[in-house]
Amino acid sequence: MSRMMKAIAAALLVSILLPGIRVDAKKKQAEKSVPVTHIMVCCRTSTAGSTFLVNGEWRPDHDYGDIDQCRDIFGKIKAAGINVVSVDFTNPSMWNTGDVPGEPLLWDTFRPMIDNIVTVCQELDMQFFMFLGNPAAWTFKYWNRIAGMVLDKWADLPVYRKYGFGDNRPMLVMFYPGADFWRLWDAIPESEKNNLKRFRIGTTQVNEPILPVESDGWGYRNYSSSSNGKVRFVSPNSGVPPQDWKRIGANEWRKRMEWVMQAEEYCVIGSYDDTCDSIHWGIADCSKSSKGDVHIHKSTVNDPFAYYDIVRQTIAKYRKR
Repeated sequence: MSRMMKAIAAALLVSILLPGIRVDAKKKQAEKSVPVTHIMVCCRTSTAGSTFLVNGEWRPDHDYGDIDQCRDIFGKIKAAGINVVSVDFTNPSMWNTGDVPGEPLLWDTFRPMIDNIVTVCQELDMQFFMFLGNPAAWTFKYWNRIAGMVLDKWADLPVYRKYGFGDNRPMLVMFYPGADFWRLWDAIPESEKNNLKRFRIGTTQVNEPILPVESDGWGYRNYSSSSNGKVRFVSPNSGVPPQDWKRIGANEWRKRMEWVMQAEEYCVIGSYDDTCDSIHWGIADCSKSSKGDVHIHKSTVNDPFAYYDIVRQTIAKYRKR
């Protein structure tokens, strides 16, 4: 065969194989993205009549300080296909050991919860990272000190999630929109961010519409994406300001799950159990909730497993591709 004929044959072969190569690339993209969910360790008495299935009981007050309950909840999250959990420690009082005037001393209550989460992650081959609070409401200086605690106590553990994708820094999410976060960041002295700088920081939409930047996409209402599409967030609620919060139905939740799984790096799937911000998708009976359509949608009100099953089924589908 002449050199020209070989070249033509090779070109034809590429043209035949290229569509398949493109499909494979999409499959690999879906496989490498990492599903994550938030959990809310505080406010367990604020479920407004909604209950979660924990160790065979429907509980409004599940407790991560009880290691058996922690094991059951993390086991259900893992069974849904999620191995990485963001732990909501956004309230400053949760960290208070007596150095925050006027705040309750809650560290002795919440430290055992982190200890249990570390233990259960080790047992189940899962990972976690910390979700910290609003630096505008409680200063960068304060959260920088807390970031130092995270570095000292947990960030080097194998079960503490490192970002990956070419960035081996430990992860941290802050409860503040990215554009505002980095504007404040540029204005503060080095001493107020020296610990935070050692993390890969993600940021969140809160109660206002935002123009996202690259660090956004980690939550915390409705659905959103980082500006580069590498991180996407979905939840089963339909708004950003609280007055717009409503529970979406099963069909819309399936669409959102399909969308979030297209993220290149991280697919952030609401919160397993945050009923305060109505973004929960865990196994929950919301039929007796006093929050009306914030917790209840007529298409799912009689099925406590509806949102959980859609998460589990969608992740399983993408992992099989």
